[in-house]
Amino acid sequence: MRKYFNRMLLLFVLMAAASAPAKAQQMPPIPVDPNVRIGRLDNGLTYYIRHNEYPKDQADYYIAQKVGSILEEDNQRGLAHFLEHMCFNGTNNFPGNDIVSWLETVGVKFGRNLNAYTSVDETVYNICEVPTARESVQDSCLLILHDWADGLLLDPEEIDKERAVIHEEWRSSNVGQQRILETLLPVMYPGSKYAYRMPIGTLEVIDNFPYQALRDYYETWYRPDQQGIIVVGDIDVDRIEAKIKEIFSDIKMPENPKERKYYPVGDNKEPIFAVGKDKEQDRAIVQIMFRSDVRPDSLKGNLDYLVELYAMDMIESMLRARFNDMMSKPDAPFAIASANDGDLLAKTKDSFNLFGISKGNDLMPTFEAIYREGLRAQRGGFTASEYGRARSEYLSQLENRYKNRNSATSTSLVMGYVRNFIDNEPIPGIENEYQIMSMLANQVPVEALNMAMTQLMPDSNVVVLAMLPDNGEFVIPTEAQLADAMKRVAAENIEAYVDEVKSEPLIAELPKPGKIVSTADDKEFGAIVWTLSNGARVVVKHTDFKDDEVIFGAVAKGGTSCYGSDYDLDLRYLPVALTSTGLGTYTSADLQKYMAGKQASVNVDLSDYDRSLSGRAVPKDIPTLMELIYMTFTGFNLDPAEFEATQNLYVGYFQNQEASPQFQFSKRLQEALQNSPRHYAVDVNTIKNANRDNILEIVKSQLANAGEYTFYFVGNVDVETLKPLVEQYIASIPGKAVPAAKITTAGLGLKTGSATEQVTQKMDTPQTYAAVLALAEMPYSSKNQKLTSIAGQILSARLIKIVREDEGAVYSISASGVMSRIGDNGYNAIIQSAFPMKPEMKDKVLEIIAGQFEDMTSNISAEELAKVKEFMIKDATANLKKNTAWEGAMEGYCILPVNTFTNAVDEINAITEDDVKTYMKEFMKQNNYRVFIMDPETAE
Repeated sequence: MRKYFNRMLLLFVLMAAASAPAKAQQMPPIPVDPNVRIGRLDNGLTYYIRHNEYPKDQADYYIAQKVGSILEEDNQRGLAHFLEHMCFNGTNNFPGNDIVSWLETVGVKFGRNLNAYTSVDETVYNICEVPTARESVQDSCLLILHDWADGLLLDPEEIDKERAVIHEEWRSSNVGQQRILETLLPVMYPGSKYAYRMPIGTLEVIDNFPYQALRDYYETWYRPDQQGIIVVGDIDVDRIEAKIKEIFSDIKMPENPKERKYYPVGDNKEPIFAVGKDKEQDRAIVQIMFRSDVRPDSLKGNLDYLVELYAMDMIESMLRARFNDMMSKPDAPFAIASANDGDLLAKTKDSFNLFGISKGNDLMPTFEAIYREGLRAQRGGFTASEYGRARSEYLSQLENRYKNRNSATSTSLVMGYVRNFIDNEPIPGIENEYQIMSMLANQVPVEALNMAMTQLMPDSNVVVLAMLPDNGEFVIPTEAQLADAMKRVAAENIEAYVDEVKSEPLIAELPKPGKIVSTADDKEFGAIVWTLSNGARVVVKHTDFKDDEVIFGAVAKGGTSCYGSDYDLDLRYLPVALTSTGLGTYTSADLQKYMAGKQASVNVDLSDYDRSLSGRAVPKDIPTLMELIYMTFTGFNLDPAEFEATQNLYVGYFQNQEASPQFQFSKRLQEALQNSPRHYAVDVNTIKNANRDNILEIVKSQLANAGEYTFYFVGNVDVETLKPLVEQYIASIPGKAVPAAKITTAGLGLKTGSATEQVTQKMDTPQTYAAVLALAEMPYSSKNQKLTSIAGQILSARLIKIVREDEGAVYSISASGVMSRIGDNGYNAIIQSAFPMKPEMKDKVLEIIAGQFEDMTSNISAEELAKVKEFMIKDATANLKKNTAWEGAMEGYCILPVNTFTNAVDEINAITEDDVKTYMKEFMKQNNYRVFIMDPETAE
């Protein structure tokens, strides 16, 4: 009963603060977003419709079902998930593969815009980013939702083909952690149906169920009272509502429907310890779960529920901040630790969770530490300063969402309606939410949260889950040892938390401002260009796409290729080191506290041949963004203790990766394809031997001259307000104008030529991992850049159709084509694919892929090209309304002055089948085709 008790405590404090009686029944109801139309048909089907114009001329279509694997009987395990797959394999109005095929003709791509998921208690299907210019397209999407709801063909031939696909999905997921969970769920959920209802099911059922069994499951559970239709986008709400009534009203509700039960999870007085190990488990994970009764969906309608959600949000935030502080120290007893709310599987149980990943070969230090910190918060509470930061950050993010309310994406709105339909989660709308939560956040005192925290970790209903490596070195604790450790920690005199906060300014003394020495127009992108007294350039583009967003970037030619092979290991570790950086006297942990309530960020990225900074801010926090920019150039730092702590963290995280087939494939693939060891995968040896001084030297040298950089600000930025800030914080950075760096490639790219390399790896679930990579030296042009992408997308569609659907050799396969502006050794066009597959079909699959590469030199159909072009045109059109896309386009132009962005739609429209064939002929004749295979090691 933890939640209800918390609620009463919170209400008591809240109402006492407001001098009102503390009675839950007096709390007002949560309003419903007035911008969404909600209705219910006579057959029980629910619908949500909302007009939204971000992105413009597009809409999202969802069907949410209160149906999942929990409803399966023992002889049906896997049918809920199997049924989800079958929704893409033939319906009354779209037989065969027509749903996927037709949607591709209107720019909707399978996997990206068209998808679904099945979980224990729900199944959700989506068709996203659908162009709305033609009403017939809108109606056809509704017809697809109708067919999913009540029009599946479930053709026996298609069922048998899909058995092979799902078999490969099972194979690809049946590695360490999945196997452990399957073993431990009966321990964690004794006597409950949740113990045996992972959605993937069992191979025995997947491979052998009779066709009628799937039909029976479909007819039983896919019915109107369990279904919600959600349409959000640039549509006419009245017209869509009328079409929903017209299209869906014919679905009949069964006369005697089977009861949709929500299965309970029993209580446990003594802690349950579920400990599992596996040879392919790549990290030691422990989770302490404190379970409680979940609030019934029917009791989520009043304001007290929002108080509860806010309280849990604050508690999670403050505990995570404490864990992050600990992780920034070398002697942290864990690699990673966190806290969250929510049960692992069960809808009928709530759970407050403490989570940790060990960084040694012993779980106990991590287990004891996360439990101790939970108890520290329970007994000593949180401080006013901790709460002040958490609340400030919450309110800042809330304000950002409110100010950007006119540019909330349709998908983000849809997900709120999905949760409302399935779980009755509130949907007040951001206008109401902003007013209500701004008030509540300022009325709920820290004392209320501390009272709530006292109830979150009871002695009963405790479950400890441990998923551990079985490598012969890791110490596997017994249940008795874990129980004794909990008792020992609980008996400790745990001191209250002391919040240490740095009070000095980030910039000790403001520098003398520089000057904007000249102003020009960037006619290519419609921006203003300032040249500064230190040689730097600043490009400013004001947009009205989002009211509360400014995207920042800075770029300079020349990169880390100037460093010799002695720096390879440090450069390989560099991206990891950059995840925990300080500025001036502020450590990374100090900066997290300093930035609470401020929406601004700056990150550094150093590549072989260019260097860049990226970030964003809301308009009111641009001064803070400027501070971060200035200090990144003048005060970048890697605190020695934090550097060591980061090394320890990643060693702990990666120390058991060698047993993971996926990691081995990635690591050995890089070694097979990369020319330089500096681009090999990060492993434990890399982490342990990285040198802080070398990395600090590299970063500082790359940031030494601001005059080499061009800075970009794109979004709702006021030019006149920005000017003095640019002069104060950017023009004052040390720098001088120099000629643009001449890029000299250094042989750091991918290997060329044609070759096949095969290795083996021990695997408990045998599967073959493969990668195919083709390279070509092609002139960088806007047309070639698009042709490379088109070729990759056509190849991807063919592989999905042939290798997955027809052959059943893989669960997932795709290809992509990319072209870089700076290519090593001139090779800058890449078409590639990497995937796991059925081992016995390896030769056939590789033959198919090679055949498709060759076929594309002479055979490109008008239909397949049209589908790809439709998708790319939709994407290019949407990008013209995105700040990130404009900023990225301008940065790319700075590196190599080829505009691939502003005229993209016309350029895509002009590409023909002959263009693609000609491109592929030139591409393939260069004969750079490499194959890497990792087979399962066979027993001798």
